[in-house]
Amino acid sequence: MCMVRPAKPAVASTLHPDVGMPAEPTPPEDAAPPAVVHQFTVLRGMAVAVVIETRDWYLGLLQAALARVRLEGQN
Repeated sequence: MCMVRPAKPAVASTLHPDVGMPAEPTPPEDAAPPAVVHQFTVLRGMAVAVVIETRDWYLGLLQAALARVRLEGQN
């Protein structure tokens, strides 16, 4: 006759924090956020004379103002 020993219940070792997937994916460190480009349109009459594209809003505003002054002198 063969005796079968009852299996011992498995006991978990200390509980570890869940290291699975984070709740929100984090962007990669080397990826830069997309650059925002501001557009400033300078009109001469009803026609578009110049379109200024820049990432710096204040610099674009200044360039557009200077272009308006320059164009007003060239009637």
